[in-house]
Amino acid sequence: MTGAALGLLGLVVGAAAGWLAARRRHPPVADGPAAARVSGPYRVRAADAAAELPPGAKLDTIARYLADRAAEQVSLPCMVVLREVDGGPITVGAVSAGYDSRLVGSTVEPDSWAGRAVTEGVPVVAPEDQPVVPVDPRDRRRPVRGGAAVPIISNSRTEGALLALGETGVPPSDLVGGLEAIARRFAPVLGPAQAVQVAERRANTDELTQLANRRALRRAMEGQEARRSALVMIDLDFFKRINDTLGHLAGDAALKHFAQLLRKALRAGDVAARIGGEEFAVWLPGADLALGVEVAERLRVLLTQSPFRFEGGEHPFTISCGVSACPAPIASPDNLFPTADSALYRAKREGRDRVVASPGANG
Repeated sequence: MTGAALGLLGLVVGAAAGWLAARRRHPPVADGPAAARVSGPYRVRAADAAAELPPGAKLDTIARYLADRAAEQVSLPCMVVLREVDGGPITVGAVSAGYDSRLVGSTVEPDSWAGRAVTEGVPVVAPEDQPVVPVDPRDRRRPVRGGAAVPIISNSRTEGALLALGETGVPPSDLVGGLEAIARRFAPVLGPAQAVQVAERRANTDELTQLANRRALRRAMEGQEARRSALVMIDLDFFKRINDTLGHLAGDAALKHFAQLLRKALRAGDVAARIGGEEFAVWLPGADLALGVEVAERLRVLLTQSPFRFEGGEHPFTISCGVSACPAPIASPDNLFPTADSALYRAKREGRDRVVASPGANG
């Protein structure tokens, strides 16, 4: 298991242990098992769940609300995991209040007890002697054991699962029944919200690289942040040679390779996009021209240090970059694209594998 995976497991264990300790200090008042506690306030039509949510609530808001309501009713920390497409990754969409929010976005293994509720579409109860997740032997904290997961099903499709984590004093069937009642209630709201999010993401995402597309990049640059920002235009040098000599599968793999390097190299908040063919762009909100040139040069060097490999062979390629920035040397953000593009073509004319700043930048 990698160090990053062990760190994530430690977060889960520590957060759950803290949550359970707080619940033991201040236990909720309840007259019956989890199923009974759920049956009262949640014995209403599923469609009525929308009335509790803000108008136009998006998926993350709905998932967080669902996790909170479930935690209140079953007296355990709860989590909502989601799967956008059948066979796709299962990720943590929300955790209940008091649980570690850094877990949101992390991946759940399909063959784990939690993942099986999604892949098999049936409730799953974890044995009481089984930790919620494997625990790093170096972690001295008491592992959280037990739990249950029920699928969230909307229009015959499993959208994800609702999880309760830890031991409970009620029979597993009661815990599952309580979770199922809440999941059924919110599924008709969560399902369409997830469909909307998937549609929006597809409309703004390059299908091959999963980076933003040109439309998404331009939309990101419409705000006030564009008035102080840098734009880097990038072209893969002699990309046609890869397609001609190795085939289009290799060309696609090369594009994905470079996209992955972009993801690793950029800050949170930066926007990397594939805007057509072998052309990419990186928008750096808050950056000036010097930082834009620095980032472009870092990407150029990173690619030389991480050459593209295909079918056991190494096939290095280089990039040319053009950089522009607002408000200096370009006064209007509307001119970032044409000036960065002009600098890019200058880099290609001057021999490629280099970074060139927009006109006026060098005095």
